[in-house]
Amino acid sequence: MKPVKHSHLPTEENLKAEIQEAVNTVIDRGDFVLGHEVYSFEEACCEYLGAKHCFGLNSGTDAVRFALIALGISSGDEVITSPFCFVSNAEAIALEGATPVFADIDPQTFNISPAAIEAAITPRTRAVLPVHMYGHPADMDAIKQICSRHGLAVIEDACQAFGSMLPASENTAAASRMVGGDSMFAAFSFFHTKPLGAYGDAGMLTTNDDGFAEKIRMLRNHGSSKRYYHDEIGCSSRLDTIQAAVLLTQLKYFEHKIESVRRHAAVLGKELDGIGDIIIPHEAAEYRHNYNLYTIRTSRRNELLDDLQSRGIKCSVAFPLSIHLQKSFAHLGHSRGDYPESEKAQDKILCLTIDPYWSEGHITKIVDEIKDFFG
Repeated sequence: MKPVKHSHLPTEENLKAEIQEAVNTVIDRGDFVLGHEVYSFEEACCEYLGAKHCFGLNSGTDAVRFALIALGISSGDEVITSPFCFVSNAEAIALEGATPVFADIDPQTFNISPAAIEAAITPRTRAVLPVHMYGHPADMDAIKQICSRHGLAVIEDACQAFGSMLPASENTAAASRMVGGDSMFAAFSFFHTKPLGAYGDAGMLTTNDDGFAEKIRMLRNHGSSKRYYHDEIGCSSRLDTIQAAVLLTQLKYFEHKIESVRRHAAVLGKELDGIGDIIIPHEAAEYRHNYNLYTIRTSRRNELLDDLQSRGIKCSVAFPLSIHLQKSFAHLGHSRGDYPESEKAQDKILCLTIDPYWSEGHITKIVDEIKDFFG
């Protein structure tokens, strides 16, 4: 099923009503597990992203873990990933018995540095897990070249990057390509704060490999290829039909949402550039940043955070402590100073959540409050 594309973003009220109608349809029909909307959403995502296979799962975390399982990564293996992101990637690696090995980030994009990846490779390295941080794509061409030279798999954490775009490559005639479209594996999250958000937990894994696709299809449904016949050990990680209905409805309007968010980001960038010591987000040439989070940097982060929150402006710090410094990974033996760019970022970043429905007046209020703060 191809998603019907609309010429505009509906009002919030109309969108909520349309989603409710889609949910009611599922309730009336009663196919709550792997129902009609799940397969329709997967097909629509394949078309939107340009991926061969898309599998709806219960979270982006499970998407990463299923990719690791499909690759056979286990005890004794190492997987290189970023220290500056949500903890779930390192968790998934550790839960499979492997060791997360960190490589520092690029200070402009907050994405893992290709040079740092290459420096971190050992004979035990099996895969690289880059993160498209805040919605800005990582330098996938450089990362894939490194992995190809060393015979390593690539699992992309695209949880924040649905709708983000990479520059054209020599392997495609298209002017640009969607993140996750030409990937070995790409994990997406549809947690409610993400660009395409469900009414709860939801995720997806893409792949262009038929063999991996069959394995993922079984893994999400207790290792079963036929009901009550189980070919391998799996688990229950199926996208609920109700959540698929919520997502499928929004997908029709998603490009308009991205366009609106990017317009707001452009205004913020123009107005905030040069205020105090603020560094506005970087967007590399020929990339499309979806601005899942509009992330600025300032040495007065904590004060500014408190000030904006006291004035009702939605902002946060994602993330205040790098993974190598988390208590849960203390056994790896890291200390402050090991990944300096990640640590600089954790101390200075402040994230604004851009609402596509913001008015010009609301953007002006945010800018004015920040100007007032810096005097």
